[in-house]
Amino acid sequence: MSTDLSDLRSKIVATLDKMANAIWPADNFEPVPSGKDLDTILLKVQSEASKNGLNNVWAEKARLIAKAAVVEQWKRGQNNLFGRFRNIATVGDVPMDDGTQRLVNLSEEISRTLSIADAEALQHIAATLDFAATLKLFRDLADGDCGYSAHHAIALRSMAEAVKARFQRPVWKHDAVIQLHIDYRCLRGGKQVLEATLNDLDTAVKAGCVSASSLPLTSVAPRGHGISVPLRLSRSVAAKVGNDQDLRVAALVVELGPLKAQAKMVVTQLPKVGSAAGLTAVVAKDFGFRNTSSIAVVRSATPIGEEALSRISGHNGGDGTKLSKTAAKKFLENHVSGDEVELLELVQFDGKDFLDRIAAQAKKVDGLRSEIDRLYNRLNRIRIEINKVAAAALGTLVPEAAEVQDNPRYMAMHGRFFRLLAAVGRLKDARRAVYRAVAGLKKSWFGHVAQRKADLAEKYGAAVVSEDLDIVAVETDDPAYKGRTFNKMINNGSKGQYNLRSENTLKWRGIASLKVPSFYTSSTDWRTGTVGKAQRRGEVFKAACDGRKWDADLHAAEMIGRYLFLRPKEGNRAEALKAVA
Repeated sequence: MSTDLSDLRSKIVATLDKMANAIWPADNFEPVPSGKDLDTILLKVQSEASKNGLNNVWAEKARLIAKAAVVEQWKRGQNNLFGRFRNIATVGDVPMDDGTQRLVNLSEEISRTLSIADAEALQHIAATLDFAATLKLFRDLADGDCGYSAHHAIALRSMAEAVKARFQRPVWKHDAVIQLHIDYRCLRGGKQVLEATLNDLDTAVKAGCVSASSLPLTSVAPRGHGISVPLRLSRSVAAKVGNDQDLRVAALVVELGPLKAQAKMVVTQLPKVGSAAGLTAVVAKDFGFRNTSSIAVVRSATPIGEEALSRISGHNGGDGTKLSKTAAKKFLENHVSGDEVELLELVQFDGKDFLDRIAAQAKKVDGLRSEIDRLYNRLNRIRIEINKVAAAALGTLVPEAAEVQDNPRYMAMHGRFFRLLAAVGRLKDARRAVYRAVAGLKKSWFGHVAQRKADLAEKYGAAVVSEDLDIVAVETDDPAYKGRTFNKMINNGSKGQYNLRSENTLKWRGIASLKVPSFYTSSTDWRTGTVGKAQRRGEVFKAACDGRKWDADLHAAEMIGRYLFLRPKEGNRAEALKAVA
């Protein structure tokens, strides 16, 4: 991080704060303005930044960053409020200290004042209001009770205050990384230099060789000296991404952190649409958490036919309808697979360490949440005492500036209140850091599994086949249940993230991807067409006909792999065809 880059970063951060402050609303439940209306305000701040010594191109980059961040935070707050209100009667798994059921979308204090009947009455009202009407209700509640009983109105205002406290104006802190998308105006030499730099990198990537140069950024201030950012393409990176001539180095990004600046190239290529028709091998995966991906690679003596592809079309976004549970069962009972399908390889990715690390992070969050709730209880008690001394209504917010300065008890409580409030802020920052760590864990692990699966598909010239399956949360009475926090961390978006990484990897590498019905894949013996849940016993699949045993997840993966190659049972072809239809 050179002095010039550090200066550029600090001036951009200062400009970002001014811009965000200029467009952040007094009430973030107001409708979000159009981009044009926001730009009308931001362009004035951009002009002031330019007059105060920031090159206009960097001031414009700041405007684009600030606008996107503010709009995103604004919308997130409104969506969060709408979601909370729509689920206002939802109660938590664990009662509070006094045995009262906690309404998870309200504070503990409010949860103690509202009965379940009160919450259900508010839930009924929420169900009648759309998004715009909900926001209008909460704006109106700032000026009165809007016809609601006092304790209902207080509960709703408390919900609104909690959302506003959580979704405040974006702030770029000391550890913020500022990402600048480089266009020709950001460089000394303009279009010619940018095109030459991209072409040089593109050539080096496709050749799989090392490249070293520099990126001449324009000055921090108008007519100042430029900033040189070193560019170095390592052989390992070039080899990793440069194995396709359709690939193109399309853009450059410079990221400015507190201690480090980094240039990155953006590599693009058109998605490759792989076709499974005519292939004889498939890489079949069974998704789970304990075993994140159980994979079976199988090869058939006959290729995947149009009939099989048509049958599963609905599960792959085609015009056909999805095979129903009843039809899927009939199909499996009337179709079998044998030695004409060869098992080539079994692979299982053990997710135990991954789950253990998620569980450790969930424990941290539970500890932080408990401490935050404890501090909020103390804050509430202090607030009541402060308002008694100040002769204010008990529900009044504590002002930042002390109002009764001649009362030593008031001053002591006022100081303690804001010290505890600052401590809550630090605990929430720590909790957000844990959530970021969990997101990083999932990104790393799921990305690794997706890459290894694609490697297998390329090795065998195979299509990738998976179940068309939704993941649901683990029930509280299930032996695998590890608490609500763990449940949320591991389930929220996990399968979606894994599938997104997997699908993007497969498209990038031109590998065909298919989905088959999930019904009974883990409880079917493909040798006989026997379908029965009793055959799946925890981690073991035990065939009803002869007692043969498999690892349950690997058996499910092999069943998924054989799905496209199933043939009608001997002497029962007419019934099988009828079941398919």
